[in-house]
Amino acid sequence: MRRRDFIGTAVAAVVSGASPASAACGASQAGFQPCVFQALPNRIAGMSLEELRDEYRDRLFHRYLPFWDRGGFDQDLGGFMCELNDDGSVAGDEKSIWYQGRAIWVYSFLYGHFGKDERFLEIARKTKDFMTKHMHAGGGRWHEKVRRDGTVLEGPGKNVYGALFAAAGLAEYYKAARDPSDLDLATQSIRAAVVAYDDPGYSDTHTTQYTAVAIPEKGARSQGHSMVLVWILSGLVAVHQDPRLEALLREHVERIMNGFWNPDFGIANEYLAHDYSRLPEAAPHMFAGHALETLWIVMHEALRINDQALFTTAKDRIRRLLEMCWDYVFEGWGDGNFFVHDTPEHHRGPEYEIKTMWAHCEILIASMSILEYTGEVWAKEWYERARAFALKTMANTGHGVWRQAVDRFGKDVKRVGVGSHRKDNFHPPRMLMMNLLSLQRMIANAGKLTPFPQ
Repeated sequence: MRRRDFIGTAVAAVVSGASPASAACGASQAGFQPCVFQALPNRIAGMSLEELRDEYRDRLFHRYLPFWDRGGFDQDLGGFMCELNDDGSVAGDEKSIWYQGRAIWVYSFLYGHFGKDERFLEIARKTKDFMTKHMHAGGGRWHEKVRRDGTVLEGPGKNVYGALFAAAGLAEYYKAARDPSDLDLATQSIRAAVVAYDDPGYSDTHTTQYTAVAIPEKGARSQGHSMVLVWILSGLVAVHQDPRLEALLREHVERIMNGFWNPDFGIANEYLAHDYSRLPEAAPHMFAGHALETLWIVMHEALRINDQALFTTAKDRIRRLLEMCWDYVFEGWGDGNFFVHDTPEHHRGPEYEIKTMWAHCEILIASMSILEYTGEVWAKEWYERARAFALKTMANTGHGVWRQAVDRFGKDVKRVGVGSHRKDNFHPPRMLMMNLLSLQRMIANAGKLTPFPQ
C-alpha cells in the first residue's frame, strides 16, 4: 500500500472509530484499491445514523426553513428576498432571478421527497407565479432583478445563469404539480440559454469577477455553465423524454469529463475557448469549488444511467481535488483559484484567503454519496472533516442560516459581489436534503451499500 493511502486509512480508522478489521484494503494487478468498509459504518461524526438524520431534520425543518418565514419569503406577493438581517427581517427588497428559481427548486424538492407537505408546494407555487408574472421577459429570457412589487430593476442578464436557475425551479415544480405549461417554459428557457451561450459574442460577466486568470472577454466556455445544465437536465429527462435535451445532457457530461478536465495537470479548467479548446493561460488554473460540485453532479447522473465507470472516474477526481486543496494547517477547503505554477500575482496551489459555505456544502453531498454507494473509508473521513469545519465556522450563526464565507482562520469574511446581508436559500438546504435522503437509504439498507439503479 502507498504511504499516503496507509496514513489516510489509519486516520480514517481513528476518526470513524473503525477497527482495521472493519475495512478491507488491497491491491490488484489493475493497481491500488481503496480501503472499503466491509459493512457501512453505523456511526458518522460520532453519532448513529439515526441521530445524524434527526440532527439534520432539526437543522432543516426547525432552523433553516423557519428563518425564511420571518421575512425572506414574501407571504403576500410570493417570491424570495435574500438581503436579510440576522433576525430574518428584510434589509433590501430586491428579488433576484437566481434566488427565485433556486427557491422554487428547494420547496418543490421538499414537497416531492419529504412527506408531500402542501405548505411547501404552496410556497413554491406562489414564488413560481410571481417569477413568471414579473420576471419573464419573453422567449425564455428573464429579468435579473425586480423590486418586491415586481418593478424591474435590471433586465435580462448578459450571462445565462439566471435563466437556467429559473428553468431548474420550473422543472422541479413540474415534477410536483405536473402542469405542462411549467415544463414548456422550463424547456424554452433552457434552449434560449443554450442559444445565447453558443453565440461567439456571449459574455459571462458574472464568472469573470471571481477568476484570477485572463480569459477572452467574449465567447469563453465556462465549466459552471456545463455544470448547471447537467444538474437541470439530469433531473428533467428522468421524467420527460426529449431526445434533444438528452443529447444536450450527454454533450455536456462529455465536455466536463473530457474537455474541462485537464489530464496534463489532473485538474479541471474552469475556462476553455469557444470551440472548447484549451486556453494556454488558463490551462494551469482551476476554480476548485465549481470543479468539485460539477463532479458530484456528474456522479449522480452516472447513478441515473447506471454508468459505474463514469461514477468511478468522477469519484476518484473528487478525492484528488479534496486532497489537493485542503488546508492541513487550519482546516477547511481552499475552494477558489488554484494554480499549478507560481505566477507573478499568485502562489502555486490553492488559495486559503476565503473558504466559502457553498463549496463545503458540495463536499458534504459528494462524500456522503460516495460513502453510501462505495463504502470507501476516505469518503467518511473527509465527510467528517468537512462537516466539523463547516459547523464550527459557518453554521454557528445562531439564526439557522449559515454564513457566506470565512477567512483562513474561520472568521467571517465578505465574498466578492455578495452583499453583507445576503442569505443563502439554496446550498445548505440542498445539502441537508441530499444527506437526509442518503441517510434514510443507509438506515434502511442496514449496513449494505445502496445498489446502483438498474
